[in-house]
Amino acid sequence: MVILCQLKDLNLSCFGCCGNTYSNKKKLLNDIKKSSKEFENKKSITQFMTRTKHLKESGICANLIFKNDKFYCPGHPTLHNGKDFRNLDPDCDKNFLCLTFSSFQTWDKKKQKEFLEFIKKKVSNGMDSHAYSINMDNGKLLKEFEKRY
Repeated sequence: MVILCQLKDLNLSCFGCCGNTYSNKKKLLNDIKKSSKEFENKKSITQFMTRTKHLKESGICANLIFKNDKFYCPGHPTLHNGKDFRNLDPDCDKNFLCLTFSSFQTWDKKKQKEFLEFIKKKVSNGMDSHAYSINMDNGKLLKEFEKRY
C-alpha cells in the first residue's frame, strides 16, 4: 500500500492533517522550525508530546517537526514499534484521512499509479512539500487530477 504522507521517491512529505486554517508559509515553516529545535532538546518523547496542547499560531500542530528533509510527527507509531505517542496530545485527530488519501485508497492500482505520475509532474514543475501538504488537505490536487482522469 502506498502512503501518500511520505513519498520517498518524490522527496515529499505531507503535514496536511496536522493542523487547520494554516497561515502564511513563512510563519508556518518558522513554527515547525521552532518545534524541531524543541524536539532536539527533549528529554523523552513523552515530555515532547505533552509540552503543549495547543496548535501553533500558524495553525500547525506543535508536535510536527522537520528532520532529514521531511515533515513528520515524532509520536507516530511507525517510529516506536507500534506504540502511539500521539495519544498524549488531545488535539491530535490521528484517525483523520484527508479526502485525497481516502479516495486514493479506493482506487485500483492503475488509477493510483496515474495519480502518482500526476504528482511527479507537479514536483518537476516546482511543487514542494508545503504546497503538496496544503493541496492534499484542501482537495485541490484531487480535484485537478479527477478533471484530467
